[in-house]
Amino acid sequence: MSSYLLELKRWNVKNDGSDAVNTSKGINAAFLWASKQNYTELVLPKGTYLIDETNPLIPQSFMTFNLGGATLRIRDNSLPSYAIISLKANQINVRITNGKLEGDRYTHNYGSGGTHEFGMGIELKNKLQMIEIDHLEICNTTGDAIIALTSYGGINDTIQTFIKNVEPGSVNVSNGTLEANMGRIRTKEAIPIVPDMIAVGFFGLFGDSYGGVGSEITTDMYDVIFYTSNASFLSAVTNVHFFDTVTLPTGASFARVVLHQATLPSPSGNTLTIRTPEFSSHCSVELCHIHHCRRQGVSICGARYFTVRNCHIHHISGTAPEAAIDVEDGYDINQFIYIDQNNVYNNNYSFVAVAGRHLSLTNNRFVGGVFTINSEVDQACVTNNYFINTSTLLSGECQFSTNHLDNCRVQLMDTKPASINHCRFYNSPINFNKTKAYSSQLTSSTFLFDAEFSNVTPNLGSPLIFSIEPQIIADCTFEGNGIEAFTAAPPAAHDWQLTNVSFINIKHREGRLTGLPAGTYNGCRFVNCGTLTYGTNPASRLIFNNCFFQWSGYDLFYLDAPIALLRLAHCLFVSNTASKALTSQVIGGRMEITNNEFIYTLTNGTTPILDLWAQFSATQVVITNNTFTSNLPITAILATLISPTTPLIFKDNILNKTVSKLASQHVKMNNIVDQVLLP
Repeated sequence: MSSYLLELKRWNVKNDGSDAVNTSKGINAAFLWASKQNYTELVLPKGTYLIDETNPLIPQSFMTFNLGGATLRIRDNSLPSYAIISLKANQINVRITNGKLEGDRYTHNYGSGGTHEFGMGIELKNKLQMIEIDHLEICNTTGDAIIALTSYGGINDTIQTFIKNVEPGSVNVSNGTLEANMGRIRTKEAIPIVPDMIAVGFFGLFGDSYGGVGSEITTDMYDVIFYTSNASFLSAVTNVHFFDTVTLPTGASFARVVLHQATLPSPSGNTLTIRTPEFSSHCSVELCHIHHCRRQGVSICGARYFTVRNCHIHHISGTAPEAAIDVEDGYDINQFIYIDQNNVYNNNYSFVAVAGRHLSLTNNRFVGGVFTINSEVDQACVTNNYFINTSTLLSGECQFSTNHLDNCRVQLMDTKPASINHCRFYNSPINFNKTKAYSSQLTSSTFLFDAEFSNVTPNLGSPLIFSIEPQIIADCTFEGNGIEAFTAAPPAAHDWQLTNVSFINIKHREGRLTGLPAGTYNGCRFVNCGTLTYGTNPASRLIFNNCFFQWSGYDLFYLDAPIALLRLAHCLFVSNTASKALTSQVIGGRMEITNNEFIYTLTNGTTPILDLWAQFSATQVVITNNTFTSNLPITAILATLISPTTPLIFKDNILNKTVSKLASQHVKMNNIVDQVLLP
């Protein structure tokens, strides 16, 4: 590598923090000269270089800008926007390293009005490739430490009318002929390949300036068929996603677009645009110390293959959004974003992803603030991170795996698929707020709540909050309790699926009920969980298969609302006090208690195991093939006062030191009482 050490006198550059105009002018002139002389590195002598706010430094392609331990300090100014270093001339293979960039946030003149949020340390814009930023300290900017921006790539309004004017049908991708296809819609006219497209070599279908494609666009995929100037078929590209680019083949003069949907959108429901945005790719920010910037640490606003690794980012505050790392404007142009091994703390937002695809966040430490994956994000992978005192919001499509959370609340929202697995939650509640059934799964994770959880300020609420729409929980353990009841389930919650889930010592200290959503519980364990109850949806079903219940000093199930079906099957109930396994005022539907075992080890007491109150009603009660065992005489079932119109069958049960107390109209047969068969 041939290196050039900047000659201060030759280029009229000052390294004593003075003469911003000539310093910026001289360094930029040196860049151009060094590039022409085929130098691959320009090195600054140590010192402080005052940078002209109207003339940022512009490194050239195929060159390392080595600050040599120097500081680049923007001159105090009143501009709403500036950059200390600017790359927006389609540079390739540039490295910026080894120094400090400092803004004027504390001495800036904000008096001209507006937000003054666009004073940047490093600005990346347009079609940049292979940009490396490493070993820098960047601080005190009025805006962001680093921002990567896409161009809008707008084309004239006439071109936009082609994507609005569509008809039913498709185009044969092998020969370009029009075809009838009720599952597709196509542009009525061929789209001309205009100079704006030819200049960059591509075009694509994108959303509007806010990323929206329209409420009546139900697909995210399309085909493009190219034709020559004489309308001859040239080639086709299939299964293209919105916000991806389509390379123009040689000789293309026209194109038709086929959207993968059947319904014709109205003009107001179709906000697709034909554009040619240019954006950075294969850029990295590594081993940087970014702090006390006013708006953002790193903003990724239209980039691909962008990496932020091994950085310390902290104390970002002053004007919204105040995020350490923000993936936002540019929307789904943002793809293949890698955030790895960063230490992020003391920011309003630790991480924000408004939109994008293929986001990977691994091995980071997030302390404080908000971490959010918004609903327009697809295929985000959040793995092996440590979250401390961080509000974590997951609305987009997300794989959330092997993370450790300490004093956080995780909220699962919206309708996109989310999978949380192999995570450890310490004093960290989870809130299911999904509005689409089975759009989230929580698996193979542990939740521990100890005495410190009750002292967390502000109160984080119930450790487990269920949504109305059902979700899946499997192979998880919940242990401990707090100020609020451990669970919160909306009355209308229904059809939840819980498998091999353990609830241990979650009983509320003041005896609040433990609310469960209606659904199916397979192989679950309930140990000292407090009194269990459910919502008020009369059409719902509450089913327990192969579950284990252990409790003491309180009644286990308290059922006081109508339900279509209550089923307890193949379960084991263990208690060492005369506490009821089930108290029921009403079922309304069907009650099935079959193939269970009830084991009581008592020192005193005569409370019944199953207690059906006088006001109890059901379409049918079936209690069969159960075993009721006690070391002292107690009542297995008390149902003498229920309505004679409620049919009850009690048969094929085994009663050891227990008795049944039923009304005369009830069916009672083939039960074994203290080893005696009573036919």
